[in-house]
Amino acid sequence: MNRFSRIALLLLVTTCLVSCRAKTENTAAGSGGYEFPIEAGKYRILGIRTDNTDHARAKQNAESAIANNPNLKAMVGLWAYNPPMILSAVEGANKVGDIQIIGFDEDEVTLKGIEDGKVYGTVVQQPFVFGYKAVELLAAMVRGQDLDIPESNLIFVPFKTIKKDNVGEFQAELKRINDGNGTPPPHNQPEYDTSEKVKLAFLTNTVDPFWNYAAEGVQVAEKEFNADCEVYDPPNGTQEEQKRFVERKMGDGCQALAMSPSSPESQTDLINKAVEAFNGNMICHDSDAPNSNRKMYIGTHNYLAGRAVGKLVKEAVPEGGDVMIFVGLMEQLNAQERSAGVIDELMDKPIPAEIAKYLPKDQQPTDEKPAEKSEKDEAADETPMKDEQPADGEAAEEK
Repeated sequence: MNRFSRIALLLLVTTCLVSCRAKTENTAAGSGGYEFPIEAGKYRILGIRTDNTDHARAKQNAESAIANNPNLKAMVGLWAYNPPMILSAVEGANKVGDIQIIGFDEDEVTLKGIEDGKVYGTVVQQPFVFGYKAVELLAAMVRGQDLDIPESNLIFVPFKTIKKDNVGEFQAELKRINDGNGTPPPHNQPEYDTSEKVKLAFLTNTVDPFWNYAAEGVQVAEKEFNADCEVYDPPNGTQEEQKRFVERKMGDGCQALAMSPSSPESQTDLINKAVEAFNGNMICHDSDAPNSNRKMYIGTHNYLAGRAVGKLVKEAVPEGGDVMIFVGLMEQLNAQERSAGVIDELMDKPIPAEIAKYLPKDQQPTDEKPAEKSEKDEAADETPMKDEQPADGEAAEEK
């Protein structure tokens, strides 16, 4: 494994990742040696419930968590369908307001729940950008055109935090995308030669409205970069469905593939075969496979997004309490990274330096220590100054 793959996998060895078993128990061990429940200051993290992408099972998991944990204060759903299933269970138990719901992604039910005050907030990705950038970069790769790619081969698309104060604006943005008027992101290069048509494929990991936004991005990019790109959503979200699609594309003239692997470790051989079949023109999106030979990853920095979810939990339940996390499959790297981010944030663990560098500059930690003050300086600090007013926002931050 090269050093950039090690950086991409740093989350797996420095943060609390649970074991990759698609079960629904409340306990699991992490690579950091953690076992549930985890005592995290004011919070107690009860565990992670998985549902194997079965929506009915996801709701049952939420109902069971509510019934078996009378002190439950927050429920966190890390895949798009989890928050709606949690909301349904909370409403059924007449616990709206008693249990705070924090989500991930932009399911319509989740956004309506935020609008109605039933869901505290959600962290959203930009699947439209995933689809658009995949077509842009794959088309350039097939044509042998230069690209400006980070040495790490990791291209992170910014995520957003949505709460009641900005949910309306975000819903309007989604409507523009659905109407075919999504705003393309900046190009990797100022100009491309698009005279030659290329044939591409975009493989997701399941059927979900989330992927509809990615498909819209693909469609916009197809026209712009002279490409035909088949989008495939595996109906049952299985590895076998993904395998059959990849093998079919290897033999039908497809020139490049973007894939969201459902189980990176067990699909490494398949991905490497695809890399060879497509002459290296194979990338991962949404969920990475850093141990494979894929060319690059495009998507969210899922660990940092998980930290943002953890911050929402802290806002929603400042007094602390019991927290349960819900997700589809722990085999998928994005589930591991998001859950690690949530747990580490609630435990107030520092963000590893190799990861912190991907934060916006104004959020990056600094090692610089403030200069020591003299006795004269300290005395001056304690003397109130006439007419001195706090800068904008300072007073609010101190409350």
